[in-house]
Amino acid sequence: MRQARELALLICKSEAAIESFLAHCDVAARDLLMPYGDVLIVLSTVLRMKRTLGGAEIDKIISDVEAGKALLMEHHRRAEWRKREVSASRFRAECDHCHGLDLI
Repeated sequence: MRQARELALLICKSEAAIESFLAHCDVAARDLLMPYGDVLIVLSTVLRMKRTLGGAEIDKIISDVEAGKALLMEHHRRAEWRKREVSASRFRAECDHCHGLDLI
């Protein structure tokens, strides 16, 4: 926070302006990072355990998290597709049954 205040002081002229600027920066940072919350949680957890991470390790963690999300989304998509197939089969069976009754 001290460093952030010192940097803000380079462009702000009053204490109120510094506070406002830092609050804006906080909101902007949260907005930028929010979509990557799951990656940040994993990275922070691993970092706490290992204490240091290299660039290749960070890239691998990000890749693994993103691959896991993609796999989960694909499983969900396939489950939804199966539900639609079952629904279509039931509808088709009902239609066939109704057409059969019309012929009697």
